[in-house]
Amino acid sequence: MTEDIRAAAEAAGLTFVHIPIRGGAMTPDDVARFKAALAELPQPILGYCRSGTRTTYLWALSQAGERQAEEIVALAAAAGYDVSPLGPRLEG
Repeated sequence: MTEDIRAAAEAAGLTFVHIPIRGGAMTPDDVARFKAALAELPQPILGYCRSGTRTTYLWALSQAGERQAEEIVALAAAAGYDVSPLGPRLEG
């Protein structure tokens, strides 16, 4: 399925990057890869997963040290996600 999505994205002129996350096993390397993608890829960026939670968690963790934890929580909440379980990890 990933290759079908890649082909459709590329046919539409979009850059496709796959950062697979297995369940709740998000690693510091996953966060670093996501943060690098945010910095390097053309904007806007569409990050997605089945429910959006893993992508939102990746985004939130990638913002640690760049934004205040309260701002990260508020921005995620405005999009309908609760990242407060990440707690101290958002402090950077």
